[in-house]
Amino acid sequence: MLSATAKAEFSTQDVLKVNLFMASTFFHVHHEFRAGKAQQWWETAQAAMAPGGGWDEAVAKNLEAGFFNHSFCPIGPEGPAFCIWEVRDGITAEEFQEFIDGPNGVNFGLGAWMNICREINVEMAGSPPYSRKF
Repeated sequence: MLSATAKAEFSTQDVLKVNLFMASTFFHVHHEFRAGKAQQWWETAQAAMAPGGGWDEAVAKNLEAGFFNHSFCPIGPEGPAFCIWEVRDGITAEEFQEFIDGPNGVNFGLGAWMNICREINVEMAGSPPYSRKF
């Protein structure tokens, strides 16, 4: 019988198991520019990320909607780029694809990127690639 002052003890293994089965999903996204779209996209992205460009507001809006970009890794000015995104529980792979291709995703409404999204198998990896936001 446990007393009111009994303390639960959890091993590192227990904590890792809980973290594996938390609600969010991670995606690896491979981005390829559509022909002739790279320069316009970079100009739009740099303007958005400049002070007063609305970047912080867009990140907050996406987070509220259940989407968070942990990393953006461009290889060159003409692409490709790779990202790790996390989505809140209940958002399907199809809904994530719609988001990433839509005006609030990485395209800024330009249709500049072809986005190939793949769910990361966190159980197989042993741990999530980043600390969870959701």
